[in-house]
Amino acid sequence: MSAVLKVDLPANIDEVRCAIDDALETGLLAPIETPVRHFHTDELYGRWIEIPAGAVFTTYVHKIDHISIALKGHITIIDQDGTKVDVTGPDAFVTKAGTQRVVYVHEDITFMTVHPCTEKDNNKVKDVLGFKTMDEYNAVKLLENMI
Repeated sequence: MSAVLKVDLPANIDEVRCAIDDALETGLLAPIETPVRHFHTDELYGRWIEIPAGAVFTTYVHKIDHISIALKGHITIIDQDGTKVDVTGPDAFVTKAGTQRVVYVHEDITFMTVHPCTEKDNNKVKDVLGFKTMDEYNAVKLLENMI
């Protein structure tokens, strides 16, 4: 079951991502290996990932709506607008385009996402599905609105 609460975050979630990057560079946070499995059909891409308890990370900025499934475990997700959601698997929800999140893993999590995507190269999928920063997302949306 998911619970929703509003919390304060910096106005720009990219600041949170930079703080996490700085903590990794200075050794306050240690990088972790996360097993990932990829699944492809002609029109869908699925990503299965296992993340250990104690991990904290930011997501890419999602370009398109997709399905997110917590198979097991417990995480707290904070969106760029400060909405905080606790997710305990099994649970599922829709992730909307333009969403970027900070995630803290309370219990080892097994997570799967399902995206509309025809790209078959696992190294290119993340660039097809997301932007690294909210500024990149906003710049593209601004250009799309001008056309």
